[in-house]
Amino acid sequence: MRRRLRGAVAATAVCMVLAGCSTGPEDFPTVPTCDHSSVLILEAQSVPSAAYVPCISQFPAGWTFGGEHIDAGHATFWMDSDRAGTRAVTVTLAPRCDPADAVEVPVEPDEAGTTRFEEPESLPPAYVADRFYVFPGGCVTYHFAFQSGGTFTHALEATSALTFLSRAKGVVLLQREGLTLCGRGVDCPG
Repeated sequence: MRRRLRGAVAATAVCMVLAGCSTGPEDFPTVPTCDHSSVLILEAQSVPSAAYVPCISQFPAGWTFGGEHIDAGHATFWMDSDRAGTRAVTVTLAPRCDPADAVEVPVEPDEAGTTRFEEPESLPPAYVADRFYVFPGGCVTYHFAFQSGGTFTHALEATSALTFLSRAKGVVLLQREGLTLCGRGVDCPG
């Protein structure tokens, strides 16, 4: 796994050079945006079995990127809100999860290919809940932990920002740049 992650880091560096990514605050390279940002490569390589990788499609008013942590076996990033608080939603990609106590609910159109489960833990005065998306080779968990006054409406705002990039689409996008995204159905070189 270390060799794959080292390869992913090298691929990330190449991707950043090819894409002309800057490191200014307006284009911070570790934000997992859905336009195949360099951090998406690392996320995908951290869980090579995963058919999907979570990403941020847009930021609603008041929401910002908080940070990320990627290791072999899981990738995590979080978003902060001016109303729901710091680290209001944490998104984790892992090979598996246990939604045993959660309730299955219908998926949205951009969540096709996943099975969604909801597990609310606390309602007002502070909303706390877990949402699980289970799919072939992986699971994405959204953990909502809002400060007092944070409501389900803020969860709707956060989830409007979040979606998935399929590994298959990522493979195609990177092939156009001469790079290989390995894992789930694509062998790693070497």
